[in-house]
Amino acid sequence: ERACHMWSSKLWNTLAWVSKPYVSHLCKGQHRSFCGGGGQPPRALTLGMAMEGRRLPCPERITDMVGFAFGVGCCGGFGLTFMRGLRDHPAGHRLSGAFAAAQTRAPQLGHTFALWSGLFHAFECAVSQRHADPNGARSSVDAAICGFLTAGVLSARSGPRAMSTNAVVGGLCVLLVDVVSGNARSH
Repeated sequence: ERACHMWSSKLWNTLAWVSKPYVSHLCKGQHRSFCGGGGQPPRALTLGMAMEGRRLPCPERITDMVGFAFGVGCCGGFGLTFMRGLRDHPAGHRLSGAFAAAQTRAPQLGHTFALWSGLFHAFECAVSQRHADPNGARSSVDAAICGFLTAGVLSARSGPRAMSTNAVVGGLCVLLVDVVSGNARSH
């Protein structure tokens, strides 16, 4: 556990150093660790940001979450594809074959995650406009509607039957994630 914490701390510091020029507008004095001092990282770069009461305004939220989803998809895809490659490649080429497969597949999975996240958050911004405070906390019903629309649009090429089935499953999955994670809210 200590090694994992140390590795994640080093990863966070590296990511913060690499992305500092791109998110320096988020550093307004209260987030000194990212800007060079002590304290907490900026809210826009924390994993739980979407779960907080206040969120980024809509256009920034879409780009922020697309970038986050691409990173998660790339990292997770690299790890899973690397492990599968270690299992599937022949004995003399396990490491090189697994690494090559992971390098090839990770950006494709990152793209898939980013596409889903971009559509989801674009729909979320559109649906949240019906509330008095569109940038406030979202409700679980809004999330389910966005999941329904996202899954439906992404499967539209498969025909109306597959589109409607996938839309219902997408909405239910997003609602289930909200309920299980304890973020179920209604407005």
